Amino acid sequence: MTETLPAGHTPESEDPEYHLPKDHWPLPELTTLEDHPHPTLNRYVATRDGAEFQQLRALFRNFAFPTVAAVVVWYFLYVLASTYAVDAMSTPAFGALNLGMVVGLAQFPTTWFATWLYLRHANRRLDPLAASLRAQLEGEAQA
Repeated sequence: MTETLPAGHTPESEDPEYHLPKDHWPLPELTTLEDHPHPTLNRYVATRDGAEFQQLRALFRNFAFPTVAAVVVWYFLYVLASTYAVDAMSTPAFGALNLGMVVGLAQFPTTWFATWLYLRHANRRLDPLAASLRAQLEGEAQA
């Protein structure tokens, strides 16, 4: 295939796409799909209704919903305290920081900690089960 430049472009142009490797100019071609059999709709429905998938959903829900609820409650408690407990939030904590600033800054590590907990949970519990389900579906489609 001969590559052509878009209208108005020359090889000397400063267009950032021009400097990409030739197989990425202007974008890689998407001419073929993966060449393997796909599971049937009935197989997807059977997997969805199966015990392993239900376990996967329960593992996700039982972790995600309480974690999200706790982080949202923590955030709204901060907002409410900032609005209605101004005296308490303006209590000096240390240096030039007051309690409101400390609690506000604590929102960042709280969010990072919740994200880390989820990633750890997903890597240990969700991903292996999801990979097993996928392997079963793809294996049965090839059989």
